[in-house]
Amino acid sequence: MSDTWEVSLQLVEGGSKKFWRARVEGGTLYVNYGRIGTTGQTQVKELGTDDKARAELDKVAGSKRRKGYADAGDAVAASSTAAAAPVLSVVPAKELDKAATLSFTSGGRTIEARLMVEGGVLKTEVAERFAGDEAAAAALDRARKALRDDGWREG
Repeated sequence: MSDTWEVSLQLVEGGSKKFWRARVEGGTLYVNYGRIGTTGQTQVKELGTDDKARAELDKVAGSKRRKGYADAGDAVAASSTAAAAPVLSVVPAKELDKAATLSFTSGGRTIEARLMVEGGVLKTEVAERFAGDEAAAAALDRARKALRDDGWREG
């Protein structure tokens, strides 16, 4: 079993100081949650396939985010008492009013977005870095499925 969490969230408001984190290994979803500064408790859910486990992870993580949890990255370790905030950096392109590059780093992930204006059209290019081709291909499959489920068509 890996010690790397794919999603690490935290909720710190009022008297609440909680974490929730999860990962998928094969068809199994591992969830660890509790009070920040403790090891929390872990639940293991066998879902049969990687796709089903990832869909469950996405569903539950989305629910947590809607309840106010925010991405905490890898900083919510069992012995941690505080989580590092995600890093967002903006790198202006040569013509600031026509293009910009933004980079977001959190939880071991880096996402870069390049925005540009051409002929009255705002164009976006987004790249997320993964550990390897297999992880990137799996992310592409999940994104395609989610977009198709929302009514998008490949063109």
